[in-house]
Order: sequence, then structure tokens, then C-alpha cells
Amino acid sequence: MKAVFTFILSCFFLVAVSGQNRISAEAEIVRVNKGQSVTVRKEIFFSANGRMVVRYLHPEVYYMVTNTFGEARIYRPKTNEVMVINDSFMSSEGELIYYFLTNRIEDLGLRNLGFSLSATRTEGNKIIRSFTPNEPGSNFSKIEMVHENHLPIYSAYYDTRNRVVQRTYYSDYKIFSTAVLPGRVTEIAYISPNDSIVSRMLYSNVKVDRDAVNSNFDFTIPSDAKVVDSDLLMQPAGRR
Repeated sequence: MKAVFTFILSCFFLVAVSGQNRISAEAEIVRVNKGQSVTVRKEIFFSANGRMVVRYLHPEVYYMVTNTFGEARIYRPKTNEVMVINDSFMSSEGELIYYFLTNRIEDLGLRNLGFSLSATRTEGNKIIRSFTPNEPGSNFSKIEMVHENHLPIYSAYYDTRNRVVQRTYYSDYKIFSTAVLPGRVTEIAYISPNDSIVSRMLYSNVKVDRDAVNSNFDFTIPSDAKVVDSDLLMQPAGRR
């Protein structure tokens, strides 16, 4: 169960905003490895002040409340328990969709992760940009990103031996009043020559501003929730 929860956090999905008050969306993430799959479904509620509420629906009901500083709280209503995390990884400004909605799609946050643009070339109507790490010790020697019609369609991550270890595809774009967003993101991580993990992320029911009406925007964790660590939060109540 703890592994499932770790996957939930790794699928942490942001909908952010520039010049808007609210955005909500639904997301489904399916990860497949060795014939086994894990599915996460959730709803996202993001406010212009950087506060984000994520309501996980499957495989269990959880809430995550976080902000731009990575001050996150994971709440389990079934047991009225909360886990507190302070980590920049949990920041509401750190996820993919944020960069689409703030029109920073040239690098999709790679500069924030310590990469710099090192080369640009064109192939037909495609622009291929290469990003390399600013400091030694990175797991990647470079990351290539391909844009078509000014939108990212593909990324490739190269390890220190110059082998592709991950491919990401962006597709099914949807047009909204102030942004263009991918409805599907597919990631293939090559963990060995004969094994890979495929993750598919589908985003739907995106609502902005006046259409984004939901009480979960203002969700707060009960003041009497018991603070626990991550191991205890994921254990069934009857096994503690």
C-alpha cells in the first residue's frame, strides 16, 4: 500500500493559472509495468494565490493541500489523520500543466530543474531544443524537446552514456480561453534493456474562472486531525 501511495505522489498533477482566479480539472493516471497496472484518479482545484487542493478518488480517498512553498498536508478522512510534508517537490508551481497555463512551454520547467538550452535545430516544421545540466552529477546528460506549431509534442531523456532512458509524448491538445493544454501525456521509462514502465495521464473536465465552482477550492483539514508519519498514514487502522 505504501508503494501505491508513493506512486500517487509521483503522479502529483498541477493545474496553475496566470491572470485567472481558479482552475479545476480531473485526471486519470495509469502506470503499467510487467503486465500489472496501477490507476490513480483525482480532482484538482487550484487558486490564483498558489493554493492547490487535490482530492484523490482512487484507489483511496485522500486530500492533499499545498502551496507554492511546498508546504503540503496529506489528509486521510477515513481515519482523520494528516501527514505534513515541507519539500519543494510538493510545491504547487512544480508540475507540468503549470507551464502550459503560464505560457512557459519552451522548456516545461527544465530551467527550474537546473538545465540550460545548449542547442537548437529545425527539421521541417519541428524545432528541436537540447538542454544540458548546469552542474555535474545529474542523472541525465541531456534532454531533447521537440515542438511542432509552437507546442511540445515529444521529449527524450538521455543518461550519462547517451542512451534514451525516457520518452514523453504530449498530445490531444485542447483549447481554452486563456491556454492550450494537452489532454494526454504518455511517458515511457526504460528501466532495463528488457523492461519499461508506461504511464498514461489523461486530463479532462477542465473548468476556469466562473465555471470553476466547487466547495473543494476552500477545503480545509479538520483541526482535530491526528498528525502521523507516512508509514502510519498508509497502514490500515486495524493493524496499528
